[in-house]
Amino acid sequence: MPGRDSTKNGCIRGNRPDQGSAFTEYAAVLLLVGVVAVATVVAIPETTSGFFRKVLCELQNLVGSGSGECEDLDGQADSDYDYTPVYCPVEGETQTYGGTIDIAFLSFGEEYSFVRESMADGRVRVTFVPTTEVGVQGGVGWDFGKDDSISTDARIDGGVSAKLASGVTYLFDSEEEYQEFQGEVERAISEELERQIAPEVDLLKSFGDLVGVYERPEITVDPAVRTQTLEIEGHIDAQVGAWTRPATKGEGSWNLNMGAQGNVTVSGKMDHSTWYTDPDNVQTSEIYTFTGSGNLGATYLGAHAAGELSWSGGTRIMRNEDGSLANIRYTTVAEGAFNLGVDFNIEQENNGTRGGGVDGGRKHTNSVTQMVQIDFDTPEEQEIGERLLEERGLLPPENAMDSMANPLMDDPDGGEINAEPETGAPEWERLLFEKGRAWQYAADAEEEHVELSAKLKMGLQFGASVYWANEERHTTNAQYLDAPEDGNRRFIDYPDCVSERASGEE
Repeated sequence: MPGRDSTKNGCIRGNRPDQGSAFTEYAAVLLLVGVVAVATVVAIPETTSGFFRKVLCELQNLVGSGSGECEDLDGQADSDYDYTPVYCPVEGETQTYGGTIDIAFLSFGEEYSFVRESMADGRVRVTFVPTTEVGVQGGVGWDFGKDDSISTDARIDGGVSAKLASGVTYLFDSEEEYQEFQGEVERAISEELERQIAPEVDLLKSFGDLVGVYERPEITVDPAVRTQTLEIEGHIDAQVGAWTRPATKGEGSWNLNMGAQGNVTVSGKMDHSTWYTDPDNVQTSEIYTFTGSGNLGATYLGAHAAGELSWSGGTRIMRNEDGSLANIRYTTVAEGAFNLGVDFNIEQENNGTRGGGVDGGRKHTNSVTQMVQIDFDTPEEQEIGERLLEERGLLPPENAMDSMANPLMDDPDGGEINAEPETGAPEWERLLFEKGRAWQYAADAEEEHVELSAKLKMGLQFGASVYWANEERHTTNAQYLDAPEDGNRRFIDYPDCVSERASGEE
């Protein structure tokens, strides 16, 4: 339009007869704001000084002397930075089966678990973990009295075990891609299992393939992650109850326990993983996890009910191929479970059989998981991360502690993790505030399980058990920490991580 022109920042400004005098007025205002801004930078917190710097920039644009690009307030998000979670399972299924053998005070076990997860970003994650366990255990009991039909007793057992696992994880970009390669994954897992439990068979197959009498199945899909795990676990179990006994010696019967049981378990484990997701940068990670749990239960006429609470915390340190720090992830999980089923014991004294039974039922679990991850993308940030590890060890930054200690998703504004660190706070706290990812999700799980056991006494105490379990879980609520705004970050809903089943229930 005639008489109009455009400034560099896109604002339309009219030509006025007193434009020269107006510019003088603007200059005076700029000088005043400039003096205040300089004083503010020295005297008041960083957020306010950033505000004045932005005001100064906008005034310069207004009079046409600015560049047209004004930085956001300190603590504001980079519009190009992605704060969404890098891992959030929508639904999952875990199949577990295994067995144990007890000889005197020693225990040996094998367990196999298959985990399939559908992720919020559409990917499918499949993990297979075979675990070998060796432990020692012992106990002491008290018999309060017995007659021909019933006995009352109490017992305390304890033990320590070591578990060694070697797992493989496959990642697929979509459900369709997983379905395409599902057969290969199952064959790959079968080959992996055979290499571990029957290496001589694997060697014969390799020889047969070499001479042409055996053809190995073609497998084109490679694991994205290989993990070695060492776990040390200690437990104390206690029970008191009344037990029915055979009316006639040597006659078998079902023993019905009427009593209470409880246990406390503490474990720590270390995972070492190799990540092949980027062929140009094969990363490695170490995860340190500590878990404490306890449960109380009761059995009456074969029906068994128990409640369990547990809390675990873990730290994952991931490094690039050149050894530089890639990221640190902190995880905490609070979980409550209720188990309802049957618990029958068989006692028979002929043929050396001392006992055994069937334990089965359903377990419902509610859990809340919170994860906090800091990525280190530049050498300067990597130095900050190394200093964080030196200063805090495996503990998260202090401004994340209160949130991770209580991951209940009950207050989007609560906790130091939401607020911009004060002047003088450690540099890793500011890095966490400016670009750290934090997310949390609640999940429900239903598990069906069965265990069959038998005990023998032939000079030494022998025992054996086999078990299987199938668990299905789905995420019912999810949030992640949004970008900084005005010196604050809020947890906002993350519907992509909530399962359709949970959405339908609501």
